[in-house]
Amino acid sequence: MNERESLNRYLESYGLGGSVRFHMPGHKGRRSLYDIHGFGSLTREPFAMDITEIPGADNLQQPRGVLRRIMDGYAAQYGAEHTELLVNGSTAGLLAAVPAAVPRGGKLILGRDAHRAVHGALRLGAIQPVYAEPAFDSVEGLALPVTPESIEHQLYQHPDASAVLITSPNYYGILADVERIARVCHVFHKPLIVDQAHGAHLIYFDELAEREGREERRAAEHLGADLVVNSTHKTLLSLTGTGILNICSERVPAEEVAAKLRLVQTTSPSYLAMASLDANERITAASGLEIAARWEEDVRRFYEKAKGILGLEIIDRPDLDRTKINVSLRKLGLTGAELEQELWRHHIISELSYGDFVLFMTGAGNERSDYEHALEALQEISWAHAGENRTRAPKQHGRQEAPKYLGMKLEQPLEQEEIPTSYEELPLYLAEGRVLYDALIPYPPGAPIACPGEVISRELIDTVLWLLDEDRSVIGVDEERCIKVGK
Repeated sequence: MNERESLNRYLESYGLGGSVRFHMPGHKGRRSLYDIHGFGSLTREPFAMDITEIPGADNLQQPRGVLRRIMDGYAAQYGAEHTELLVNGSTAGLLAAVPAAVPRGGKLILGRDAHRAVHGALRLGAIQPVYAEPAFDSVEGLALPVTPESIEHQLYQHPDASAVLITSPNYYGILADVERIARVCHVFHKPLIVDQAHGAHLIYFDELAEREGREERRAAEHLGADLVVNSTHKTLLSLTGTGILNICSERVPAEEVAAKLRLVQTTSPSYLAMASLDANERITAASGLEIAARWEEDVRRFYEKAKGILGLEIIDRPDLDRTKINVSLRKLGLTGAELEQELWRHHIISELSYGDFVLFMTGAGNERSDYEHALEALQEISWAHAGENRTRAPKQHGRQEAPKYLGMKLEQPLEQEEIPTSYEELPLYLAEGRVLYDALIPYPPGAPIACPGEVISRELIDTVLWLLDEDRSVIGVDEERCIKVGK
């Protein structure tokens, strides 16, 4: 059996297996909303609809017809001045937004929790990063977004920076104070880029809150951001790898954004992907509030019913997008990885496990039955372990205990130097004191624990080695546990 056959068979098996999906993408493998709104042919006849730039199909490199209509539809829904379609994911949006806002060789102020795509943009544009440290919840070991104060401090320290980039919400659903950060940026006459890859749905929840008389505005487009990158595939209904880039002001010219995007997006875009962006836009335009209302009610019921499960903890805080459900049974002695495996046995596939927690990433395609099944599974797992009175003995690693893990924050911040322009490879354990060439990125969630230009510490080495011993993927470390450092 070759690899292509094995992947096809795996996808077929998983697709027909009936597992509850609390992972990306947001459609959850259900085509009911596509069928109801007249887009069923996309799910039934994908090969017949896989085309290239033939007459009538428009051209993403210079959209003037049907693709322009899709872009205008998204701009109207999000209140943007202009929208670009993304067929290489939010990665392409970030690779275009950063150099559109920052000249080559300039400076960008960004949170250290920025996605790896941002670091690619820095290297491609020879842009110097200025890292703003995210906040940290030491009780939960929870990495929080950057604060307005940290951004303001860096703007004072680096008035020559051209723009600011933040992530909101982060992987776990924690939202930054985008409105205050945008206000600070604009006082300094700097544009704000928001990586809202995990929050494409927030605009509809904002509209629902407004309809119900609640003061709740969480979408960056509503809060003063200038460029906003959204992965519509993560929580809404388009196919994996699709998204939109919203230009919300004239601080960064739309023409410049479009020009940079043409440099990083494929010249052979998938029309199936773009058709799914079309379907998502039309479905949300017609039923976005209805979808958000059902979704919000299902999530609310889950949080409420989960309170009755012995030993179950759920992260719930005012700055949380509650569609990201973070659950733990650590009180009963289960690690996040152990709980994830227990859930697999109940045919529930989560987005990821981390530390003591499992993340359920809900989406527009989840139905009430998914949440009920998860509650039943968690109740059964709780019953099974409640009587064991388990106590977890810490694993002995010879270097350190497991680091506080939720976004990977080191106890001591790393020193920063210039990003190297050339590199050599060294074993990780010999790299203390050297300057990092590539980011070190635990995946998931895809946010760096250490960034290019930072000086490698013993704590960083120990933490990365611990992650590798736990069979976690760390991008930037090869199979021999070597990394790239500046010459």
